[in-house]
Amino acid sequence: MSYRSQYRDALDESTGRAGMVARRLGRLVFGDYGGVFVFLLTCTAAMVLWRTTYSINDNLTVANGLVALSEGHLHVDTPTYGETLETPGMAKYNGKAYPRNFAHIVFALPFLWVLDGVAAVADVRIALAALWSLSMFATVSVGGRLVGRHEWGHLLGGVLALGSFVGSVSVATPLLVDHHAYLALQLATLVAAAVSAVVIYRLLSRLYSADVGLAAGVAAGVASPALVWATIPKRHVLTALFALLTLFCLYRSREAGRIATYRRYRAAAYVPVGLTAWLNAAEGIVLLIAIVVADFVTARENGVRTLATVAAGFFVSLVPFFLTNYLISGGPFTPPRMLDRYGSDAIGARVTGGGTASSSGGGGGGTGGGGTGSGILGGLIGDAAAPLISTIDRALLFTQFLSHGLEAIQREPGRLYHTFVRSGYLEFSSPGATGLAINVAFLEALPIAGALVAAPVVAIRAVVNRVVGSGSPAFRSRPVFAADVFVVIYGVLITLLYIYRLPLHAMLTVRYVYPLFPLAIYVIARLRWVRATVSERPLWLAFSYAGAVLIGGQLILITVVMRDYTADETIQGIALLAITITTAVGLWSLLAAFDRTNTSVGAILLGLGSGLTSLLMAAFAFLLFGRAAGYVLPMVPL
Repeated sequence: MSYRSQYRDALDESTGRAGMVARRLGRLVFGDYGGVFVFLLTCTAAMVLWRTTYSINDNLTVANGLVALSEGHLHVDTPTYGETLETPGMAKYNGKAYPRNFAHIVFALPFLWVLDGVAAVADVRIALAALWSLSMFATVSVGGRLVGRHEWGHLLGGVLALGSFVGSVSVATPLLVDHHAYLALQLATLVAAAVSAVVIYRLLSRLYSADVGLAAGVAAGVASPALVWATIPKRHVLTALFALLTLFCLYRSREAGRIATYRRYRAAAYVPVGLTAWLNAAEGIVLLIAIVVADFVTARENGVRTLATVAAGFFVSLVPFFLTNYLISGGPFTPPRMLDRYGSDAIGARVTGGGTASSSGGGGGGTGGGGTGSGILGGLIGDAAAPLISTIDRALLFTQFLSHGLEAIQREPGRLYHTFVRSGYLEFSSPGATGLAINVAFLEALPIAGALVAAPVVAIRAVVNRVVGSGSPAFRSRPVFAADVFVVIYGVLITLLYIYRLPLHAMLTVRYVYPLFPLAIYVIARLRWVRATVSERPLWLAFSYAGAVLIGGQLILITVVMRDYTADETIQGIALLAITITTAVGLWSLLAAFDRTNTSVGAILLGLGSGLTSLLMAAFAFLLFGRAAGYVLPMVPL
């Protein structure tokens, strides 16, 4: 055999191995082509709304933190973004400034390396336009495969991708950025939002069918607030992803037949807890309580080996959290959020240079705790007990947040209404506004969640059936029961954690409870009449959504231009339409709960509600932030 033949055989073998590894990795992440489609569709849609300017001034803190980490240190010396380090979330220890949300910063670091590598050989804006065109091609191509029209999908995707890329190159101007850190944060959040949609798809595909999973995944990706938050680099998208991963692993553990698989997935369900704590300690505690209760209430067995495996997974996940805290404050239990704030005017600082800048009002989990938190007990017991006392203090602080939430609901039940039903005009509306709010409530942002009004009917029936003996005696052992328990507990706790401060300025779509949006889509898909609608009327559902976006979007645009509506008025008007659809979806769902299901009506309402959500997110991106927002894709502002 010649040297050339040997080289060719070796190359073919290595290529085959690489392909096998890629396929295995693809199955691990996406499951199948449906998961790939959901991921690509979410990325393609979210990139259209991608802006280079800052939406909320907390972004400056995290972006400067990423710059510092890329330079090899945790503290921030000088502001690469903004004119000062006195921004929300910047902490001070020994005279140095430290950012928060280190899980987000570390997650974005590889994306920064890639962008820097691309910038060394090509124009970043052209490269991102090429990435979007390739994503569009792959989305259409994979979609064609799913409907049995692979060749047509390949051809159509190629034409669209080529046309978009040529158009982008013809109108592209240089992307004026001082550093790629902010773009990396956005790209990381975008990928996290897309993976969240994939997790929803994979979970519901295993629970029911591929068509139900696909509809839920698409809704989570492009018909929910993920569409706008994907490129606003806040922690909430990552918080939702970690909660969804815990939910998925919990379900897989209960579904597993082999004890080894059961233990592996049960331990994996605790890994996102430590990562969430690394992102935000209070949200990590919420996730921990939810998984512990749901896990041990529904556990198959709690043997020594199983518990040891679970404990190992949990404590390994906490290593980044403890290590980061130790390197910054000298104590593993004191995250940056518990340190003194850097500067005294952080909340009042505003971002300049385009777009809409808003103060975030801080975040849950507490800031300005100061020191080790040992307090009076530490002085009485001694410094050796400081770590234990610090942990107790953190737990007490967390319970205070929950108690504040309960008190807020009792004293001001209107908080729940303005957070979940109707935002309306509140006194913290943006300066210069015409009297209509720029924030929307939960149901205004996700009208299809109106179907959840019938969820208590389903729950009550399940309990009654079990009491009278007609239900399954093994109900608690069902995998979906564990998942449901987790979702309910997590939803209640995350609401109590933040409701005492909601609603507040710069929420857009109640971002503090953002994880409830994908979890709501999971619960919606658990309703049998919703699943029947998806299975029996998929074309009605698809055409209703497309009609709402394409036709409804044009009608809204014409109305805005003719009436000269402001961004606030437009967003508020869409929110009112959304509440109308929410009410109709709720009535349809209640009737269906009492065996009066009309899948045709349901498909139309669910499609219209999903379409309004997409339009509302587009209104936030294009109208609220405006042309000066500096969109990444060259063709978008035209």
